[in-house]
Amino acid sequence: MSAPAELLLHGGVIRTMDPARPLAEAIAIGGGRIMGLGSRADLEGLVGAGTRQVALGGRMAMPGIIDFHLHLLGGMTTRLYATPLAPTDDFGAVLEKVAAAARQPGRRDWVVAGPYGAAALAGMAAPGALTALDAVSNGRPVALIHVSGHGRFANSRALDLAGIDAATPDPPDGHIVRDAAGRPTGLLHEAAAWPLRDAIPALTEAELLAVAREAQHLLNGLGITGFCDASATLPMLKTFRAQEDAGGLTAWAGFNLALHPSASGFDAAEARVLRATRRTLCGPHMIADFAKIFLDGVPSLRTAAMFEPYAAAPEEPPVAMALDRAGLADAIADFDAEGMGVKVHAIGDRAVRTVLDAVADVRARNAGGPQHQIAHGQFILEEDIPRLRALNVLADMNPPLWYPNAASLTHERVVGAARYARTWAIRDILAAGADVAVGSDWMTVTAELDPWEALAGLLTRRDPHGRFPGAHRPDQALTLDQALPLLTRNPSRAMRFGDRTGALLPGLSADLILLDRDLGAIDPMAVAEARVLATVFEGKLVHGVL
Repeated sequence: MSAPAELLLHGGVIRTMDPARPLAEAIAIGGGRIMGLGSRADLEGLVGAGTRQVALGGRMAMPGIIDFHLHLLGGMTTRLYATPLAPTDDFGAVLEKVAAAARQPGRRDWVVAGPYGAAALAGMAAPGALTALDAVSNGRPVALIHVSGHGRFANSRALDLAGIDAATPDPPDGHIVRDAAGRPTGLLHEAAAWPLRDAIPALTEAELLAVAREAQHLLNGLGITGFCDASATLPMLKTFRAQEDAGGLTAWAGFNLALHPSASGFDAAEARVLRATRRTLCGPHMIADFAKIFLDGVPSLRTAAMFEPYAAAPEEPPVAMALDRAGLADAIADFDAEGMGVKVHAIGDRAVRTVLDAVADVRARNAGGPQHQIAHGQFILEEDIPRLRALNVLADMNPPLWYPNAASLTHERVVGAARYARTWAIRDILAAGADVAVGSDWMTVTAELDPWEALAGLLTRRDPHGRFPGAHRPDQALTLDQALPLLTRNPSRAMRFGDRTGALLPGLSADLILLDRDLGAIDPMAVAEARVLATVFEGKLVHGVL
């Protein structure tokens, strides 16, 4: 007879993510694994004298959330080291906050602040904006980060340190905004911002490890027991491996590696090391069998590749993508042949079509290759939706853009109401049989990481906090049973951890969370108010109390 369970949770609503048995009343845990599920009576044989028994009192347990798309170290570094801006701040408010930060002594010379949004961007694009920023900078280099993560606004000293001046050419997939005399205005879009990013002194190994620890606490407190970094570098993997080796990694960690020149954080020398050693760099809770490619940009900066002109700038020529179909197919095929999945950032309908065409070419070359992913893809055309399943391409979708908020309304204004009205067809994509996983994209979309607000948005297509009225495509709202696997089982499988976590099944890792309410018994709008009472990873309590 096996050893008795160490922990028995009973008397609650346990949502398993197992289609064969979606609900249970009790769960037994021992040795870091799930030993059994069912009724309290079903599990009596697993209970011993040392079994701790916890009555749930009707509360809900479920697998831990797995955030399939975020920028964890970058997001937490911004939270810990940057001056916070609100995406709704106008340029005047941004200048006030920068001025206050520039007067404060600190460990770092640079003033980094963000995220700024459309209101501030309008002021930054006006004549004299760079002079105004210089005037409040107190002689310090200043770098401001756009809410999308795809743009920056820098003062003159920061531009000098980054080596950007009137003679600096635009990179192939970036743009230095210039005045009438050809001088940089401080606005940098897409790859044009990378020299600025690289000029900011990197954190030390000790500082990075401290950031990772803080990030881990944040994740576990929100009920997150797995994550996938969307564009990972060698220092990131080394940091999480150090955390793993110290016994402090309390989440399953996946990494899309910056192995392609289009990817944020790409370094040619580091990429060679990453690709050759990615598996030995990973500990037992880590996987790095994925690469990242950026194909286009974002609608708010008019850098997402669309078939039709932008409503806000109908005279502009079509956006140039980082790769054409043939180049993208070659890049994907290179990784595909090695068994690596590829996440391609593609937002505009033309970019999404290009990814699907390129993957079709890859499938013709390398039969039976791994699953690939389209990150974001919200402007996918209706006729392209069935191709996701046919080509084994997963839709990686990110809140809060699928319900009304400052970012989504900016997108609607820039691309036009008619085109925006067809975005985020999540229900249609699921109905077509495609694989879908949800990630936050923290913090390039929002400064707050909140899976429960995201879930409420999936269920209602409304702002669950009532800050923005109306609904975006309510016909695309999901049921709770449709939505929860997108945050648990599906990302686990896509990260190749499906045989270890993502559902509550006997033999799988005991990764679960206890909520203060049964999500299936409340108004979907109230799901955003759910609170995590406890988070368990491999059978150990890593947040809250049981």
